[in-house]
Amino acid sequence: MSKPPRFFIDPSQASGDSITVTGDDLRHIRTVLRKKQGDLLTLLDGKGTEYTVTITDIRKDGIGTEVIECRQRERHGPAITLGQGIAKADRMDWIVQKATELGVSSVVPLVTERTIVKVKDEEKRVSRWQKICREAAMQCGRTDIPKVRSIRPLGEFVRTLVSGAETLLLMPWEEGGEPLKQVLRARPAARNIVVLIGPEGGFSRVEADNAREKGFLLVSLGPTILRTETAALAALGMIGYEYLL
Repeated sequence: MSKPPRFFIDPSQASGDSITVTGDDLRHIRTVLRKKQGDLLTLLDGKGTEYTVTITDIRKDGIGTEVIECRQRERHGPAITLGQGIAKADRMDWIVQKATELGVSSVVPLVTERTIVKVKDEEKRVSRWQKICREAAMQCGRTDIPKVRSIRPLGEFVRTLVSGAETLLLMPWEEGGEPLKQVLRARPAARNIVVLIGPEGGFSRVEADNAREKGFLLVSLGPTILRTETAALAALGMIGYEYLL
C-alpha cells in the first residue's frame, strides 16, 4: 500500500479531531490527485506534528478531514543555519532546495563583497525561496519547514552571533586551516551550528578575518576549490553525517 500524500498546513487549521484543508493544495488534492471521500492524507503543521487524516467531504472552498492519528516527531541533531552568499538565480534556488533536503533549520541569504547578483525585489525573491523550502520539505519527508530569513549584509549577520559551548560557528574558506570533519568530531555536544558559504568568487580575506574575530572557525572542505553550490552541499553533508545519522 502506498503512503498517503503529504501536505503542510498552518497550525491554526488543526482544530480538535478535524482539519479543513484550504489554500494552494486544495486544487492539487481534488483535481490532480483526484482524491475522494474516505482517502487518507498526511498533514503536517510545519513544527513537527504529523496528522494522518481521512477525507470526509470535498468542497470548492475546502476539504474536510477527520484525524485518525496524531504524532509528534522530534528533531534530532543540532539546529543548522546556512548563511549563503547569494548566488545566481538558478544556483541559489538549487542550494535552497538541497539545503532543505540536508536538514537545515534556516537559510540566511547574504550580501558579501563578491556578491554579483543584484536582488531587485527582495520580498518576492525571499518568498520564492520559502516556497522552494516548503516543496522540498514535503517531497523529502520532513515534518518542519526551514525558515528563509531576510537578505542581510554578511558583516551585520556575523555581528549578531556569539560562539559558545553549544554553538559552533563555521566558515569554510579556501585558505581555511583545520579540516571540517576534525572540527565537528571535536564538538559532539554542539546544538546550534552556523555555516557560512561564499558566493561565486568566495569570501575575501577581510571577510574571513572579520568572521574569525567574531568567533568563526575557518575550516577546510578539502584540497580543491569548490563552486558555491558544491561547497554548501559538501559542508552540510559532512555536518549531517556527524550529527544527524
